Amino acid sequence: MGRQRVRTCRILGRSTGPLSRAHRGRAERRGSWSLPGNSVAHQGSELGGQDLAGLSHKMLWRDDTSGASIALVRFQPGAGIPSRHSHASNQFMFCLRGRYTYVPPTGLTLTESSFYWNPKGSLHGPTRADEETVLLEIYDGPHYPTQPDWYSSSADAR
Repeated sequence: MGRQRVRTCRILGRSTGPLSRAHRGRAERRGSWSLPGNSVAHQGSELGGQDLAGLSHKMLWRDDTSGASIALVRFQPGAGIPSRHSHASNQFMFCLRGRYTYVPPTGLTLTESSFYWNPKGSLHGPTRADEETVLLEIYDGPHYPTQPDWYSSSADAR
């Protein structure tokens, strides 16, 4: 068996492994780059789009066929999701920094390096960020069974 070459990338300024010098240079110039197998890596410090006051997000990857997605979500202190809700697919959250609380009855707080899985159909929330918080949010299918009232656009609620 031949040796497999591993290619990794930097996300949020943290190195996750080696890249060739040329590949790294292209990545830094463009902000994102393609890897074999149609995968995409993204590097950047700005989180764009805003849905709710104090919430911004950056979509890193989305499969429009299945609705699956990976995004970075930033909450300013005091911001959060205003009501109890569920998702049409599994939601996985990894806290990169900050403190993010699911208020009772969920009663869970995510801190740096915490992981949380919301199973499909599980009621949770409301939530609030106790300090500026950045989460890696992954869905394995569409986000919501119906558009929540806090979204003004159906495209945001996919």
